[in-house]
Amino acid sequence: MCGIVGYLGSREAVPVLLKGLKQLEYRGYDSSGIGVVHRKKIKVIKEEGKLARLEAKITEKISSTVGIGHTRWATHGGVTTANAHPHSGPLGLVAVVHNGIIDNFALLKKELEAKGNVFMSETDSEVVAHLVESYLDHGPEKAVSMALDRLDGTYGMLILFKSFPDMIIGARNGSPLVVGVGQDEMFLASDAMAFAGYTQNAIFIEDGEMVVLNTNEYRVVNRQNIQINKSVEELDLDTGSHDKRGYSHFLLKEIFEQPESVFRAMGQGGRLLTEYGTSLLGGLNMNKRDFYDIHKIHILAMGTAQYAGEIGKYIIEDIARIPVEVSDASELCGINPIVDKHTVFVAISQSGETRDTIAAVQEIKQKGGRVLGILNAVGSTLARLTDGGAYIHAGSEISVASTKAFTSQVTVLALLALMIGRTRDISLHRGKELVSELLALPDKIRTILEKAEDIISMADELKNHHSVLYMGRGINFPVAMEAALKLKEVSYIHAEAYSAGSLKHGPLALISEEIPSVFICTKGDYQEKTISNIQEVRARNGRVLVISNYEDDGLRKVADKLFVVPDSDPLLSPLLTIIPCQLLGYYTALALGRDIDQPRNLAKSVTTD
Repeated sequence: MCGIVGYLGSREAVPVLLKGLKQLEYRGYDSSGIGVVHRKKIKVIKEEGKLARLEAKITEKISSTVGIGHTRWATHGGVTTANAHPHSGPLGLVAVVHNGIIDNFALLKKELEAKGNVFMSETDSEVVAHLVESYLDHGPEKAVSMALDRLDGTYGMLILFKSFPDMIIGARNGSPLVVGVGQDEMFLASDAMAFAGYTQNAIFIEDGEMVVLNTNEYRVVNRQNIQINKSVEELDLDTGSHDKRGYSHFLLKEIFEQPESVFRAMGQGGRLLTEYGTSLLGGLNMNKRDFYDIHKIHILAMGTAQYAGEIGKYIIEDIARIPVEVSDASELCGINPIVDKHTVFVAISQSGETRDTIAAVQEIKQKGGRVLGILNAVGSTLARLTDGGAYIHAGSEISVASTKAFTSQVTVLALLALMIGRTRDISLHRGKELVSELLALPDKIRTILEKAEDIISMADELKNHHSVLYMGRGINFPVAMEAALKLKEVSYIHAEAYSAGSLKHGPLALISEEIPSVFICTKGDYQEKTISNIQEVRARNGRVLVISNYEDDGLRKVADKLFVVPDSDPLLSPLLTIIPCQLLGYYTALALGRDIDQPRNLAKSVTTD
């Protein structure tokens, strides 16, 4: 979850490290720190709180051309300056920044304390610095290798050496690590965005590998100390994504970018074949005949991506007539999943580094399963693990709460359903209808965004309540789940989603004047039943806010507040009804003065178990 960055070159290291940390702060913002080789010592500066507090603490110029940095999401040990990274060895000969969890740190710490080592923090990571320093007589590379042999757990780590100022060593096991290759300078980070603006050339380090950086070169070895030849990839890093471009928050900017991001998910129309009423996802590495062999699709994801998968389930089952199962990837890891040749697994992740999803994919691959990826980050771990898939092309999301990635994931799932469905089931006429409806979505989203401030009155209804219920039926139920997640993430108001049909099976006991309800109510099979559920809430003095794609006297009569989105094909309505729900979360958080882009206790990319 933490962000790590290292630099070695001819520039002043401190500004480079701080810029890199700024671009990684979404990964964690409990504390931050840097370590540089300065005047033949490792100088460490760290501070509890956000990066701005660290920047304020650096009041003098620190001349150095090599260093490492870290922004923390706390796992072991509280949010304190002492627990911030980098961590040093007892003699100050090494400094370490670490992303991951060392499972056996308690045993190692006890062993080192018995030898007289004194620890300055509560973290698991400090153990690594002490271990490496204890082996340093063998040389830096051997010392790191010997320390790694003692570790159980996950790590992406960088090690800086007092006596070797032209070297940084990195190692990976379960947490991402990427090398940036510049002109007479090298970078090492948990995410390539850390060196965006300096170089587009990257080398991705795999699990079990160690990389040794010098100013002009790199060398990668595996755990058997065998050198591995790695190819340099040219990335398209979006350096403009860290500019709010006039918006008050990144979250609002990213909500307003969705007409463009949804269109990019369609390949700007290039993934849709209007004449044939179908779509084309060229990266699946499957031909049309393979689609006939699919008996089941199993979607693996976490959080917002899982709710995108739940919507995808409704779309795929309707269009492609293939049963779909959606699993919380963290739960799948704890069982013995059933894998067979007729099941296609689909992993969905914005970052491509979600630890639980990676673990689930690894287990399925071990059993011989076929896994496709629906991903945003090019070159990510999941992109390299999966057998094929499609990028959503949402662009970088800086706000921790996901918005445009969600709608892009749903869009790509709709394209997947259309591509399989046109092969197996639906007619040319129906296919052309869906293509037309998909292409109309960007303008319809723009129409909603033009009325964004109409949501403010709804936010005023919610801001003084401690709990909110979200409800919907059918395909609107996962919309309600994602909407509830958005509200709780950014406003800290407890929000729970229920199937509206389950209301009488327990949740109705929660209804009161103190707990408002938000209903997603759209035209179609569940329309009248949802209206009936709304009336049941009103009969018990519950306040009701409604997001709908139609308006009539009956709906106006039962809704205390109503927001209407444009009409669409019922299967694509979630791509429209979710937009006001995202805005509702935003404006409620804004009214409460929350830290909208960096909510408490959260991080953008969950790279630890």
